[in-house]
Amino acid sequence: MSSFYNMWNYDYIQQQAQTNHFNQIKKVQDAAKSLRDFLDSCDQIEPAYQNAASAEFCAILAEYLRKHNG
Repeated sequence: MSSFYNMWNYDYIQQQAQTNHFNQIKKVQDAAKSLRDFLDSCDQIEPAYQNAASAEFCAILAEYLRKHNG
């Protein structure tokens, strides 16, 4: 059945919504794990290098904000 006809199929719509929901939950879990890994890696930076790390992190955040805010 084509996707045009599936837009009227309640079971198909529910299945697509559920698939999307579980994909988004997986992405949230992956992002949380990445953040945990990042924070754990920050604990390994010696105090003498923490200012340099902070500058690098700020540069990355600025680039991200510039990219996402136009």
